[in-house]
Amino acid sequence: MISGIGGAAAAPPRARDDEAAPPAALSEQALWRDLTAANDASVFGVAWLSLARRMIVGGGAGLLMLDRGAGAGLVPVATTSADDAGGPALRATAELAAAERRGVVQPPPAGATQQPMCLAYPLLVDGHVMATAAIEVEYTRDARMPMRQLQWAIAWVRDFLHRDATVAGQRVTDRMAVALDLLAAVLEEEGFQAACRMAATELATRLDCARVSFGFLWRGQSAIEAISHSAQFGKHMNLVRLLADAMDEAIDQHAVVLFPAPEADPAVLTGAHAALAEGHGAGHILTIPLFVKDRFVGAATFERDARLPFDQATLDMAEAVVSILGAALVDKRANDRWLIVKAADTVASQTRALLGPEHFGRKLAAAAVVFALGFCYFAVGTYRIIADGRVEGSVQRAVVVPFDGYISEAPARAGDVVKQGALLAALDDRDLSLERLRWVTERQQHLYEYDKALSERERADALRFKSELDQAEAEIRLVDEQLARARMTAPFDGLVLSGDLSQSIGATVRRGDVLFEIAPLSDYRVVLLVDESQIADVVVGQAGELVAAALPDMTFPFVVERITPVASAHEGRMVFTVEGRLASASERLRPGMEGVARIDVGDRRLVWIAFRSLLHWLSVVTWKWLP
Repeated sequence: MISGIGGAAAAPPRARDDEAAPPAALSEQALWRDLTAANDASVFGVAWLSLARRMIVGGGAGLLMLDRGAGAGLVPVATTSADDAGGPALRATAELAAAERRGVVQPPPAGATQQPMCLAYPLLVDGHVMATAAIEVEYTRDARMPMRQLQWAIAWVRDFLHRDATVAGQRVTDRMAVALDLLAAVLEEEGFQAACRMAATELATRLDCARVSFGFLWRGQSAIEAISHSAQFGKHMNLVRLLADAMDEAIDQHAVVLFPAPEADPAVLTGAHAALAEGHGAGHILTIPLFVKDRFVGAATFERDARLPFDQATLDMAEAVVSILGAALVDKRANDRWLIVKAADTVASQTRALLGPEHFGRKLAAAAVVFALGFCYFAVGTYRIIADGRVEGSVQRAVVVPFDGYISEAPARAGDVVKQGALLAALDDRDLSLERLRWVTERQQHLYEYDKALSERERADALRFKSELDQAEAEIRLVDEQLARARMTAPFDGLVLSGDLSQSIGATVRRGDVLFEIAPLSDYRVVLLVDESQIADVVVGQAGELVAAALPDMTFPFVVERITPVASAHEGRMVFTVEGRLASASERLRPGMEGVARIDVGDRRLVWIAFRSLLHWLSVVTWKWLP
């Protein structure tokens, strides 16, 4: 008996127009027709084995194994043995030939020359074993001829595989063409409902279905969105309810459901499909779940009459089209929603992804964001105002020229530390000495005349001479005062800030000219130039620190004492002058030293401290443009 594995037996002889043709000839014609035109592997295998055993001398039982893909390896497709697997000897010989990738001859056991021997030969396509054939022949010492005949015969298997691949490729091309046509039509529709209705109607027409329906999950259950050839339908119709149940049945099982279920797949539940068939007379029902990205979003149900079952080509076509249309329909459905619904769905999906078992990177990023927000809210630090600072004496005394004269000596110069009463400079007093001598002489003369007038009792003359005597004494006192001021001394212990007359001895000076400036060494103040954007944060009594550029290793604490409410330009920006009193001084500190000072305002959030300038600018710009 010749049988095909998984297929029907060889087709019976066909008489064509010559009814008197011999039966054997008709049978051979049918075999050659199946060999050259069969699309089914079983039919082809039966025809090939029948012809091969006739062509090979002494041919008997045979086995044909093909690689049908899907990782199953070589499987028997036809055999002339009573065993569907081809018999142990044939199967072992065929597998040995495939493993060694060459022809194999297995002789009978020693002394059993009456038993047949097994020949096997593999078919290699692009380095892969795509088929192997094994056949029993009568025992002979020289097996080259039957092996050569087997090798020639297996060339027909290569032709079948090529033809089968071409047909499969054409089917894929046809499916993709239909899918792309429908995808283009769906994308042209503006709304989701119209796109679903058009897709259902086109599929029903192209696949010869009585009805095609599309449904999408809503709150865990399928909601029917479109039924072919139906512009409107009631949401509570019995048909709609049964269709939704059938879709839920397929989605819950995560599998394509075909009713009536094939015998090869009895585990698939079809209760809801049976109810749909009974309620509305559908003979065959096919439901394909819509899987988009990583989840099931709906399903498509195809219904046919009992006379037109779903064949494999239709099943493949429906699955291909639905898999491509699903993403487009889901996208249109998402675009048709209200903005608030889109926002809520986005938040929900992101929350699920964040709390789900995957997306480790997203969880890590979210944890980092939460940590950053918490740090920005809870982390605080001391907000400090940074400003340029300068050290000045708390009192600064100017030494000026008391009268017009000439410099006679000037031992002090800027930078000298002087004691109170130390000579700074002296004016030439010779003219004053002569002036004093003249007034002293006049006083003696007026005194003599006054005494004489008194002795002669000349009252009027005595009064006149008395007045002249007083004037002379006043002039003497004035000259004495000027002589005292001719020597300019230090009013207190301090540092000469400015003034150097060592190169001006004998030079003329005028009354009121400033010769020296002196500041005390034990009492200083700090003058700060605070930017106008930060002056509002400065309050009298705040503490701060100063670091002089000349003494970077020392800090000098101070307290704000005075804020000058007048702005001035400094290095291209507006600043306010703030005065502070040093809490302690150092012998190394000198008036005029400059540095950097900072005022401690108080505790603020670190993020506010870092972006204070930006926030200030944004507030000003926002206020400027707001109505």
